Amino acid sequence: MELYRPHMKSQLQDSKTWDVCIIGGGATGLGIAVEAANSGLSTLLIERGDFAQGTSSRSTKLVHGGVRYLEQRKISLVREALQERDRMLHNAPHEVTDQAFIIPATTYWKLAYYGLGLLLYDLLAGRRRWGRTTILSKSKVHTLLPRLKGKGIVGGLQYLDGKFDDVGLALALAKTAAKKGAVLLNHAKVTGFQKKKGRIQSASIQDGLHGDAITIRAKAFVNATGPFSDALCRLDNPRHKNRLKPSQGVHLTFDADVLPGDKAVLIPKTSDGRVVFAVPWHGKVLIGTTDTAVDQPEEEPRPLAQEVDFVLDHANRHLGLNLGRKDIRSMFAGLRPLIKGRIDKTAALSRSHQIKTSKSGLTSVRGGKWTTYRKMAEDTLKHLKKKTKLRFEPASTQDMVLEAQNEFDRAVLPENESELTQAVLQAHRKEMCITVEDFLSRRRRILYLDARKAMAAAPIVARALASAQGRGEEWIENQINLFTKKALSHLP
Repeated sequence: MELYRPHMKSQLQDSKTWDVCIIGGGATGLGIAVEAANSGLSTLLIERGDFAQGTSSRSTKLVHGGVRYLEQRKISLVREALQERDRMLHNAPHEVTDQAFIIPATTYWKLAYYGLGLLLYDLLAGRRRWGRTTILSKSKVHTLLPRLKGKGIVGGLQYLDGKFDDVGLALALAKTAAKKGAVLLNHAKVTGFQKKKGRIQSASIQDGLHGDAITIRAKAFVNATGPFSDALCRLDNPRHKNRLKPSQGVHLTFDADVLPGDKAVLIPKTSDGRVVFAVPWHGKVLIGTTDTAVDQPEEEPRPLAQEVDFVLDHANRHLGLNLGRKDIRSMFAGLRPLIKGRIDKTAALSRSHQIKTSKSGLTSVRGGKWTTYRKMAEDTLKHLKKKTKLRFEPASTQDMVLEAQNEFDRAVLPENESELTQAVLQAHRKEMCITVEDFLSRRRRILYLDARKAMAAAPIVARALASAQGRGEEWIENQINLFTKKALSHLP
C-alpha cells in the first residue's frame, strides 16, 4: 500500500462527516486507525509532525512484558503485555524478532532472586514460541561477555524477549490503515474545536506544508497525542488539569564492537530504580535508559548532561567498558506519557493505559507503551461503541498481519548519489516523506545510528525532496540548516 500525501489530502472534503477523527500519529493513534478502519468506520488521522516523530520513534526498540514490573507486583500489566508481545510477532513478522538477553549476577542470592522473577515471567507468558529462561555458569557468561572477567560475576541468566524497529512498525500500521480505507495526513495541526450545545462538532486543521485551513467534521474525536495529551485537552477545555506526569528516557548509540555477538544485556538495578539495556540494533548498540521527571513536555527533548553521564557510568561499571563521549555515534531522548498517581517517583508510575471522554465528547487515550498499542486501540474502539452514537461492531485485529515495508533496509543509506536520490523520491511517493528529517530520521534510521553520517547526506536529500515538491533554493537551504541543528543535538 502506497502513502502519497497529495492523494490523502484530496480526500479531505468540507462536506464530509467522518466517523472517527484521530489526532496523533504515533503508536497509539496509528493502532486506533487500523482498528477503526478494520471495523468499517470512516477514519481520518491527523498528525502535526511526521508519523512516529515523537516518543514512538525513540523507544528502547523492545517488545516485552516488562520484567521490572514484577518487582512492583504489576502482574496483570505484565501478563497483558506478554500476550501482546506474541501478537506483535504474529502481526508484524517483518518488523519483530526475538532477542536473547543476559542478566549477569554478582552474588548467588541475586542469581536466585532474578531466576525466580524470570520463572514467573515465563509462567505468565504461557505457551509461546520464545523459549524458556536458562541458567548460565560463570564461564559461560565470560564467554558471551568477555569484558566482565574480573568483575565478580558468579553466573547469569538468559531469557528471550522481542526487538523491533519502532518506525518500521509505525509505517506498517499507517499502510495497513490506508489499505483498510483510512485517510492519514502528516504535517497538519489541529488548532481548535468548534462546538454545538457543548459538544464538539468539528476541528480546525492547518496544513503545515501549504498553510491552508481545513475544517474537519466527525462523530467522534480521539486524542492520541501521547505526552501532549493535556495540551490538546486544553484546546477543548482551558480549565483542564494535567493528567500526565511525563518522564524522559535517554539512549546512547555506539559502534557494534562495544557489545560483540548477538546477545543483549539487562542491568537489573540502577541507582534510580530502573533497568538499563544494552541492545544490538541495526549494526550498532543502543544503551539506555534514564528516568527524569519533566514538568512541561517539549517537542524536541534533548538528553541532559547528567543523563549522558548516568548511562556512560552504568555501562562502564556493569558491562566492563571504558566508554566516553567521543564514542557516542548518536543520542536521543523520548518522553513517556505516564499517568499521574500518588507516587512522585516517575520510575514507579504505571505504564498501563486509561481512556476517558470529556463532557464535550473528546476521547483521550493516555499512558501505555509500544508493546500494548494494539490492546489500547482495541479498548478505545470498545469505549467509543459504549460512549458515542457510533453504530458498529468492532472487528478483531488479533490475527491481522500488517502490511510489510518496501524491500529495503532502514539502517542502510545508499552511498551513490543517484541511488540515494531515488530512495528519497520513493519515500516521498510511497511513505509520505516530506522533510529531510522525515527521511534521515524515520524512512531511514541514520540520525539515530550515526548523526554525523546523517548530516553529510542532508544536502542530497534536501535537493531530492525539493525536486519532488517543486521547492526552490531557499527551502533547500532552510531544510539543511534545520536538519544540521537537529543532528547536532544528537551529538554530545
